[in-house]
Amino acid sequence: MKKRWNILFFWLKADYFIITLSLFITVSALGLITFNITMFDPIKKALSDFNFSDLLYSRLSASKGTIDTNIVLVNIGHLNRSQIADEIALVRKNNPRIIGFDGFFSSRRDPVVDSALRIRFNEGDNMIMACFLTGKNELTGKFDSLETSDPYFDNGRHGFVNLGGADPMISTVRTFSPREVFRGETLFPLSGSAVRRFAPEAFRTLLERDNKREVINYRGNKDAYVAFDIDEIFDSASDLSVIRDKIVLMGYMGESFQGPPDLEDIYYTPMNQELSGRSRPDMYGVVIHANIVSMILAGDYINVMPTWQCILFSFILCYFYVIFITWLNTRNPLLFNVVYPVFLLLLNVLIIYVFFLIYKYFNCSINSGYFLAPILLYRTFLTYYERLLLVIDRRVKINSIFLPKH
Repeated sequence: MKKRWNILFFWLKADYFIITLSLFITVSALGLITFNITMFDPIKKALSDFNFSDLLYSRLSASKGTIDTNIVLVNIGHLNRSQIADEIALVRKNNPRIIGFDGFFSSRRDPVVDSALRIRFNEGDNMIMACFLTGKNELTGKFDSLETSDPYFDNGRHGFVNLGGADPMISTVRTFSPREVFRGETLFPLSGSAVRRFAPEAFRTLLERDNKREVINYRGNKDAYVAFDIDEIFDSASDLSVIRDKIVLMGYMGESFQGPPDLEDIYYTPMNQELSGRSRPDMYGVVIHANIVSMILAGDYINVMPTWQCILFSFILCYFYVIFITWLNTRNPLLFNVVYPVFLLLLNVLIIYVFFLIYKYFNCSINSGYFLAPILLYRTFLTYYERLLLVIDRRVKINSIFLPKH
């Protein structure tokens, strides 16, 4: 019984708890100070736009290996209004269930052409048009305006096409908003509005999760979906029957599929093959919307571990890490100095790998920073902590395993 109490006392020493808590407070303070100093802005931006899950998407491929046949992508390229009207007519001819149009017509031009386009937008009730929320007020969290096509074209069925990221044009798009409220009206994204009509139960599941933002579980780029280029739509020999009863998303995907990607309506995503020093974004906006639709239909969501759970579990991990490192250093200081760098490297690789597996197989995203930062900074922190204890010990005698024997 005495031996058991000794073991318990070893694991529950106040020193271990105090140093672990002090380490977490120090790391938090350093992070707060560093990320609020202007000179560290480049580092702040780089770190805020990086996530270890990006390695999984870019290296291991997020594609499920099969094409999602519920969704059909149609490229509108740089077609003029008359050609877009003809393209919509060809799509409608094949009886899609829903059409989501990711494009804007801000003003009227030729009356004849505009009239034909207006007719195409208002045929039936299954076409959803893009809108864009702008001017978000940081204090109230409300948008100031809603951009839509000219009222002449607008059919009243909207889905916003805002994409996540501090600045979507330069940031990695990882999340989307399931809903936004504008002047008392609840708006849904283009992807969500399409699913709402196509599969109401799947859409209800999205809303019941009640998340302000959802992490996008990317399936792949346009090769993960049935996609038609401009010439394929207008080619009478093309078999467009696959469009029947599907969600069709029409939007810009380059001048053509054969040409190189350009910089119009294209974004960085976690699937970008170049994680650092990226020179080009990798996915067109309408393809990102297709990935969101695919995720909602499959119910294949990424669950984000709450911050308090991350802190709790990282605290427990760090607590036992402190115990082990202290024990190893006490047993053989010379050996400890030799093996510690290797051990630290292996431990961090193991943590990241475990998080990869959790993300890949359990669809759970964990903020690794809460786990890695205390472990990486512990050795440096311990040096200053021991010096602080020595200063205190000179004035008030204290007992600590981190002090040399008197």
